[in-house]
Amino acid sequence: MLALFVRLLAVFFAKGFLMHDDHFLTIEPASSWAAGSNFNNWLPGIGNDRAHPEPISFFYLGFLALFFKTFSVLGIDNPDTQMYLIRLIQALYSLLIVYYAFKITELLSNKKNALLVGILLALIAIMPNFSVRNLVEMVCIPPLLIGYWFLLKNARSVEKTTALSKLIGIPLVNWKLTTIVAAAFIMGLTVGIRFQTGLWVALVGLVILIQSNFKNAFIFGVVSFAAFFLTQIDDIILWGGEPFQHLKGYFAYNTEHRNDYPGSPFAYLSFIGIFILPPVSLFLVFGFFKKFKKYLLITLPVLGFVLFHVVYPNRQERFILPALPFVVMIGVIGWNEFIVKSSFWQNRKMLLRGCWSFFWTMNTIAMLVLCFTYAKKSRVESMLYLYEQHDCKNYALEFSHMEGASMMPQFYTGIWTRYYSWDKHVNIEDDIKNMARNEADAQNNLMQRPEPNYYVFYDDNNLEARVARIKSLKPTLTYMTTVEPGWFDVLLNSLNPKNMLEKMYIYKVE
Repeated sequence: MLALFVRLLAVFFAKGFLMHDDHFLTIEPASSWAAGSNFNNWLPGIGNDRAHPEPISFFYLGFLALFFKTFSVLGIDNPDTQMYLIRLIQALYSLLIVYYAFKITELLSNKKNALLVGILLALIAIMPNFSVRNLVEMVCIPPLLIGYWFLLKNARSVEKTTALSKLIGIPLVNWKLTTIVAAAFIMGLTVGIRFQTGLWVALVGLVILIQSNFKNAFIFGVVSFAAFFLTQIDDIILWGGEPFQHLKGYFAYNTEHRNDYPGSPFAYLSFIGIFILPPVSLFLVFGFFKKFKKYLLITLPVLGFVLFHVVYPNRQERFILPALPFVVMIGVIGWNEFIVKSSFWQNRKMLLRGCWSFFWTMNTIAMLVLCFTYAKKSRVESMLYLYEQHDCKNYALEFSHMEGASMMPQFYTGIWTRYYSWDKHVNIEDDIKNMARNEADAQNNLMQRPEPNYYVFYDDNNLEARVARIKSLKPTLTYMTTVEPGWFDVLLNSLNPKNMLEKMYIYKVE
């Protein structure tokens, strides 16, 4: 209930989107498909002759498209209302993280530890906000946890040992066939949501081989691969019968662009600086490694997953989000076991309470800020303004003073016609003169590009001259409104000017 309460705050107040991926790789394509359109020509044969798929799994997007289609059938067409419902669905789904992390911790240790794990995963500062985002890094966590629940709940001790298990110093266990199949299937679905978790699932299979036998490891591998294959069935249906085209495209894209988003390996110290605030983050990381060997089925895949992202050049903190609840679970178990036996901490209980009090104070402040954070407000609200006018045929984004501007979340306009986008390299006069011809030459409804009756001016730099330039070609251009950035966007800009302070000026051709 505590987790639900703070997530409901985020549902109603944490509007907008945090980054490109949790909107333009999820909401835009899925909602356009539900509307019978084809965002960026991601689907083949619908107004385009695209030969290769986008390098992203459509499995999660398919569920989102189904939700949007259901909204449409129910007559819920307002994009803002639809996103309230999407955030609510994500919030309810994320409660599975709290529930299964609690159950697994209770199974491995005791109820006291399980309660602390549950409270942490309910209230860690980023969790409410990130739980309502359309981030595949968050969406893939529940099936991972459920797969582990099947394996850990049904593990049976084995008296004998092997040379390898004796060398490592871990006990042998065994599982029924049904347990292996169930866990493997749901973990295979995880890979269909987030391709990188394939390494994680493979390492789970390796630990099963070490702790059990070849037969169980083989069955786990075959079933998890089969489940993953089912999540990619659209490759065969849509792309000429060849399987795993999205996956191959994903590998090809990331190989080609591996240095496009460089980041320091220290970015993944986010566990002890961003995701979980210190000093508690340090306690949990210490506890995680203290129990590393005992809970190898969890700890080895987690460590392998994190180390892969440390080594790979393209580093973004959110990539390791799937490891968060597992570090919390094992970290709590290991840390609480350690302090009971530690004379240092037993003689300094006031210091320990002070550390936790500091953590909860700072964490609660950060959590409440994020629960009320409306990110990318000006972009979202400017598009919602066009929707609410009920007469927008198309719009043009004017940023002729810049090299490039951020993509506009077109979903919020309720229309899927191709909007015009003009940077400093575009000859706007020629584009405007050709608008009528562009509309007449449209081959079908999905490719239509109507002449815009709204103009959105990005930023106020040299605004008067830019407006005058358009007005010389469209004399009835009339100012309508200004959409200011939200407080969070202003804060980000003040911390780093590279974060654009996006102010939108909307004009209409009467």
